[in-house]
Amino acid sequence: MNEQRARLKVLGAGIFSLLLVLGVARFSYTPLLPLMQEQAGLGVAEAGWLAAINYAGYLSGAVIASLISDLVLKDRLYRIGMVLAVLSTVVMGLSTDITVWAISRFIAGLSSAAGMLLGTGLILNWLIRHNHRSELGIHFSGVGLGIAGCAAAVALMSEWLDWREQWFAFTAIGCVLLVPALRWLPPPDRSGLTTTGQKMEDRPPSALFMRIFMAAYFCAGVGYVVSATFIVAIVDRLPGLEGQGTLAFLAIGIG
Repeated sequence: MNEQRARLKVLGAGIFSLLLVLGVARFSYTPLLPLMQEQAGLGVAEAGWLAAINYAGYLSGAVIASLISDLVLKDRLYRIGMVLAVLSTVVMGLSTDITVWAISRFIAGLSSAAGMLLGTGLILNWLIRHNHRSELGIHFSGVGLGIAGCAAAVALMSEWLDWREQWFAFTAIGCVLLVPALRWLPPPDRSGLTTTGQKMEDRPPSALFMRIFMAAYFCAGVGYVVSATFIVAIVDRLPGLEGQGTLAFLAIGIG
């Protein structure tokens, strides 16, 4: 395969994986929340708990990812995470049981860690091994595209579909995204050499740095999880902005 084409496919795999785990599995809950409150009877307290459980799933996945150094295991867990992203999405439409939803949100959080952390590491490893620039800015565009995409999807679908049908629609979208997220990312090379024969050196940060970093990461997550979850519902209730919450979430993704 042409090297440039291979590079684009790997970067594409990363973008599609983030569209799947964030735009579908994780953040579609935000624009769908007002509909679920109106049509499925989801209370404010329960909605908050589901958001917290989702973040707990992501944080658990982040801790697990930080403990894994084996590339083959990372690749295996990444692929499992992609499948779990789809399954956790369809479960949301199959039940109105808060316990089932909580399990689904936790699994969705785990899957988002698989895309954000394991997938990013695998893609960065491939780029370095093949003597390309890291270009992770391209990869992380999937975050904003995922947020904007799920907001746009809900804005378009809400006229015809109820909350349950929209979860099923997101599941179908997830199935489409799953294919390139899995097929376009090659299995990892464990040789420890680049394609030109240079040795790849691993310089992990100190244990102290990792502890401080994880604490800061936790605080950042706690700081954003409420606003990120309820932003659509909050904007919908502001005078003069009634019904514009989804567009606000779209603007966040584009920004």
